[in-house]
Amino acid sequence: MHFQSIEGLPDDACISQVGGGITTDLSQSIRQLDDVFASGPESSSDVDVQNGSHLSEVPRLETEHTNAGYREGITAAKETSIQAGFDEGYSLGATLGSRAGQLLGLIEGIAEALSDQSGEARDAAAQLQTEARKDLSAKSIFSAEFWASDGNWNYQVNAADGSQILFHDVANAHPLILKWSRLADEQARLWHVQTSILEEESGPRLNDAPAEPLNISTPASAKQALDW
Repeated sequence: MHFQSIEGLPDDACISQVGGGITTDLSQSIRQLDDVFASGPESSSDVDVQNGSHLSEVPRLETEHTNAGYREGITAAKETSIQAGFDEGYSLGATLGSRAGQLLGLIEGIAEALSDQSGEARDAAAQLQTEARKDLSAKSIFSAEFWASDGNWNYQVNAADGSQILFHDVANAHPLILKWSRLADEQARLWHVQTSILEEESGPRLNDAPAEPLNISTPASAKQALDW
């Protein structure tokens, strides 16, 4: 058997094999040995680590902690602000409801006093009562037309004392309250209703008055106040 001299051959030169065959690629032989003795191909995670692009847990943890912090912040904000917001909204709503109730009560009282009468005065009072019930209802007073999504009013409000806006300022500036305040004042003047009596806690009441039939003239010749 003749062995070829390896002097002068490159580092990856051939090696001798039985039968005279020569493998000229040393790296190929090494890869063949790797196929036999290696545990298996490299995993994608190993490749990512070698390439410096291994997926970290940091982004996922950041997302989880951000969501948890947001929830905790919302809970803490509710605890500190929900009661104050409720108190303010309740007080403002009560002021608006009280004012609307006063106006509606005056309109309904006049309509009731005229219900036994005949003619245009009774029909006009009944029509006014129907419109007042619609405009001064909670659905109309608190509609989105007058209130923003955050609960603030979207109509012009000026402070009565020129310094700080109070609940009654907001109530009196409400467009529907303004409208029916004017109409109620007109009806009170027309029928000589003494609204100041209604504001006095010690004033006369219906159950204190003698039971007498109402004697009401038409608006054209009305000379005396309605007998409540």
